[in-house]
Amino acid sequence: MLDLTNANADLWREITGSCGDIRHCFNCSTCVAGCPAAEGNPPLFIRDLVRKVLLGLEESLLEDETPWLCVTCSACEEMCPMGVHPFEVCLAIRRWQTRNDDTYIPAAVAEIFETGHTQPLDNVREKRRAVGLEEVPPTIARYPELLEKFRDMLRDTDLVKNNEYMFKG
Repeated sequence: MLDLTNANADLWREITGSCGDIRHCFNCSTCVAGCPAAEGNPPLFIRDLVRKVLLGLEESLLEDETPWLCVTCSACEEMCPMGVHPFEVCLAIRRWQTRNDDTYIPAAVAEIFETGHTQPLDNVREKRRAVGLEEVPPTIARYPELLEKFRDMLRDTDLVKNNEYMFKG
């Protein structure tokens, strides 16, 4: 049984203030159906993250690395029937996690540095086409020169400078 004794009933407002009202999410899983990161290991299930936020499960959410698996393809945004903006929710959770633990460095950050994404995009081409989206999203992965500029920008951050062992390239 889930213990909600220490739950923060206002967590959804704290995290998603600028994302709109996530209480409209009814866990239909449409966002998961089009999400390439839902195929990952571990999978990213935005619906589970929304549930944690709505239930006020701060500790569980703070320890959850799956928001960092998002490949920023925005398929969930295009597909959500309730206008919840799942991608924005994912970004808001990332911001909240880093604000609440200044030592938090998710393992996915190194992969973002390396590839521009946290999950490979090649295995989702047919799925994207099946739902009417471009096979390859217009992201940094399409543009090697921009990916290198992105890495250069990250190399100038304290995160990379202070944790060089995590970053290749």
